[in-house]
Amino acid sequence: MKQLISKLDQLADLSPRETWRLVKGRLPVLRNRAGWTAMDLLGSPKHRNGIRFAELLMRQEAILDRQIGWKPLDFDGARVVEIGCGPLAGYGPLAIFRGAASFESADPEWDADLFDSESIARKYLYVMHADLVALYGERMDFAAFRSALRDKITVHRSGFDTAHLKGDADIVLSQSCLEHVFPLEGTIAKLADIQRRKTRFLHLVDFGNHYLTENPFEGLYEQPPDVYISRRGKAINLLRSNDVAALFEKHRIPEHTVPSRIVGEGYPGAIHPWWRERYDDRALFTQLALIAGPAC
Repeated sequence: MKQLISKLDQLADLSPRETWRLVKGRLPVLRNRAGWTAMDLLGSPKHRNGIRFAELLMRQEAILDRQIGWKPLDFDGARVVEIGCGPLAGYGPLAIFRGAASFESADPEWDADLFDSESIARKYLYVMHADLVALYGERMDFAAFRSALRDKITVHRSGFDTAHLKGDADIVLSQSCLEHVFPLEGTIAKLADIQRRKTRFLHLVDFGNHYLTENPFEGLYEQPPDVYISRRGKAINLLRSNDVAALFEKHRIPEHTVPSRIVGEGYPGAIHPWWRERYDDRALFTQLALIAGPAC
């Protein structure tokens, strides 16, 4: 009963459209229904806030600057690749506005007609463009911005590991994506195919439970990961930060793993021996980490 009340409290914090979207994702009978609609996206406080990508990037680069001497990414003339850009092209509009030559990604739910729709243009891209101008200057007007998005953004409707991505990338990004990939190694192998030592990359990984619980790890560690996944479905892969770093190392991608949020207090449950035998407290309670390289 306590868990049920907690979950109802979480749903109460969401908009009706976000609640329905979450329910559809959790119920097998509904999971394969139609994808995003403009009303879904524009009704979501997260998705309709396009400037959040600039805010996220500034925060993450500030942390990396302090920790490893990171120099800001230079998008001018760059070939930019993102893992799992989502229905509104993720970092794509930011990258193109800041001068990227091209932006490429892969997302199974991508709908080019939706992204190019007039409602998305008016209520999402127009506002985002105004915010980008305020941050970075008037590099292009809205008509040129929208035209550049059509010409320079390519999104493959597939998983990243199977997408037809060829050639060297200059910048590779992802935002809370790697923790959702099953199995992750295929995606890291794909990165190894398109990256060279000069390729700069920045991945934010969220190792929490992805629920609106008081503690971000609530429910994760009471059982081994295979049991958790069998009960909850393949929403998160439950790899910890050192597991992800080890995959980068295995595929010869030098990286810096920088925790950006460690929440070591207030975990409410017992921790199963499976976890204690493999991870220390720092690994268990790193909720957010940046996996990045090279620093300049």
